[in-house]
Amino acid sequence: MDPVVDKAEIAEKESKSELSVDLNSKIEFKKPLSRNQEKKLKRLERALQNRAEKRKKEREIRRAKGKQNYAVVEKMNGEKVEIKRKDLKKNLMANSPNKLKIVIDCSFESLMNYSDINHLCKQLTYCYAANRRMEAPLQFYMTSCSNRTRELLERSGLANWDAYIHNTNYLQVFDEIPKQNIVYLTSDSPNEIQEFDDNKVYIIGGLVDHNHHKLLTLNMAQQNQISHCRLPIGKFIQMNSRPVLTVNQVFQIICKYTECKDWKTAFVSTLPKRKKAELLDNEDEETDKSDSDNENSLSKKVKKIESNEPKKDDKNFNLENEEKTVAN
Repeated sequence: MDPVVDKAEIAEKESKSELSVDLNSKIEFKKPLSRNQEKKLKRLERALQNRAEKRKKEREIRRAKGKQNYAVVEKMNGEKVEIKRKDLKKNLMANSPNKLKIVIDCSFESLMNYSDINHLCKQLTYCYAANRRMEAPLQFYMTSCSNRTRELLERSGLANWDAYIHNTNYLQVFDEIPKQNIVYLTSDSPNEIQEFDDNKVYIIGGLVDHNHHKLLTLNMAQQNQISHCRLPIGKFIQMNSRPVLTVNQVFQIICKYTECKDWKTAFVSTLPKRKKAELLDNEDEETDKSDSDNENSLSKKVKKIESNEPKKDDKNFNLENEEKTVAN
C-alpha cells in the first residue's frame, strides 16, 4: 500500500472519531434535566445567593455563645460588670463578708399542685442565680426541701449549688438560735422591718398560692412563737393590689437592699411593671403632715383663748341690767 494513502485514511478515521465524540457530547448536553436535578440546581443557586447572610448569622451565633460564658455582676456601687462564669465559682458564701441568713421554707408542697411546684422551683433557681451574681453573696438556705421540689431542683444541678440544703424544718436547723431571733417575713404581719440584723435568721415562705391561703404564714409564726414582720412597701410604694410578692422578688429586694441600703431603690429595681406600683413622695407627705400639725396647733390655741375668756354668769348679767335701769 502507498504510504500517502494510508495517512489519508488515518486522518479521515481520526476526524470521524472526533465528530462522533462531539456529537455525543452535544446530545448529552441537550438532554432535559430531571426534576431532582432541577431542584438541586435551584438549591445550589439559593445557597450561593444566601451565603453571605448565612455566614453573618453564624458569626452572630458564635458571638452569642461566647457571651454565654460571661455573667453580669452588679457591684456595691451599682456598676454592672461582665465577668467569666468560671470566676463565679470563686465567689462563695463561705468567703463572703455578708453573713445575713435568708431561708426559703419549702414545707408547703402539700398545698400546691404540680404546676405550682414547678413555678416554685423556677423561683428558687432565680434566687440562687441572684445570690451568685452578688459581689457579697448572702447565706442562702433552703429547708424542708424534699419530695417533688428536690427532684425538680436536682435536674437543675442542685448537687453543685453553693447553698445550704436541708430536708428538715428551719426550727430544727436553727435550734441553737433563740426563737425571738427567727423572723418570718410575711405580708400579713403588722410589724415593718427597718434594718436587717446578721444575728437573726429571716424566713421566706416558699409558697405559690395565688392569694388562696391568707394569714397562713402569720398564723404559723404565731404558733411556733417566733417573730414576724413585713417589708416596708407601704412607706415607699403604692400598689393597687394586695402587696404579695413572689419568692424570688422578696429575695431580690433583700439582695438589693443589702447592697444599696435604700428601700426605695430596692423596690423600684425589683418590682415588675405589671404590679402597677407607684412611688410615694415622702416630701409631700411630710409637708402635709406639717400643715395638718400647724392647723391642729392653731385650733388648740384658739380653744385655749376661748376658754380663758371670762364667762358672763346670769346673775352678773342681771345686776348690770339693773344698774343701767337705775342710771336711767
